[in-house]
Amino acid sequence: MDLDLIDRKILYYLDADASQNIAQVAKKLKLGRNVALYRINRMKNEGIIKGSFVELNNPALGYKNFRIFLKLGNFSQSKQEELLNFLSKNKNLLWLSKAIGKWDIDLIFMCKEIKEFENFRQDLFLNFNQIIEDYSTSLLTKIYHYPRDYFLDSKRTSPPKILDISFANNFVLDKKDEELLRLLTKDASMNWADLSRKLKLSINTLRKRINNLEKQNIILGYRLFIDAEKLGYEYYKLHINLRNYNEKDLKEFKSWLGSKNFVIYLDNYIGGEDLEIELHLKSEQEYIEFLNELYGEFSRIIKNHFMLKFYDVKIYRYLPVD
Repeated sequence: MDLDLIDRKILYYLDADASQNIAQVAKKLKLGRNVALYRINRMKNEGIIKGSFVELNNPALGYKNFRIFLKLGNFSQSKQEELLNFLSKNKNLLWLSKAIGKWDIDLIFMCKEIKEFENFRQDLFLNFNQIIEDYSTSLLTKIYHYPRDYFLDSKRTSPPKILDISFANNFVLDKKDEELLRLLTKDASMNWADLSRKLKLSINTLRKRINNLEKQNIILGYRLFIDAEKLGYEYYKLHINLRNYNEKDLKEFKSWLGSKNFVIYLDNYIGGEDLEIELHLKSEQEYIEFLNELYGEFSRIIKNHFMLKFYDVKIYRYLPVD
């Protein structure tokens, strides 16, 4: 679907804060409310806007994110579907996607106790070891979430949101806070009246709870689920190992990456590559041009790299399903 600049601005503003109501978005764009509503509904009907979610600081709640890459072999289409169905039913998966490249499947498992992950891992391999040829396991330690400035073809205007396991404070949610966050992870645009009714709280109490969760950096933002493929973008992840670098080199490298408006995430994993960069690009040619520019600037400290291309994303959420 081809979008004009107004559609892209709507996506950009809602992705920056999906809790805004339609009137607020319309005012920013100097549109009538009904015009803005029509455009939003059209993008929902086309599957571009798939929903919204609250962006959570999971480490601060005591959660750990384990990533597994799987390489499959000697499998039929039905066996692969059996594996994907098995994974899709797991309530602790935050991310599940097929991939092209070194690995075939990428998944992220969230839990508070390592034993939960080990039980899942053992169950996975017990049931599917006959088609899993290789795997890699790592632990997420830090992730930078960048705004989608590429929607407007503009330079970076805002800093990233950062999830960092080293600053986890094990904030304890009470039952109402947990219920609130579970509702917002499913629909960050839910209005105050509906939230108030579902939680059996006054709007004033609800507002205080949300303000406190934001103040404690538990709620980092309110974002859209956007199907970038329907906008003509491809989802790449570049994995890089470094050599002969110092702190200044690393800072310059990250700053350069963060200046690219098509970089959406920058990840660090224990057990992963030194840097993992997630990109939304229009074509493989754009990826090649980016890679050439990257090596032109930083070949001195790049040891090696590999690329994955994600497709058919099946799970994307911020909390385990209750």
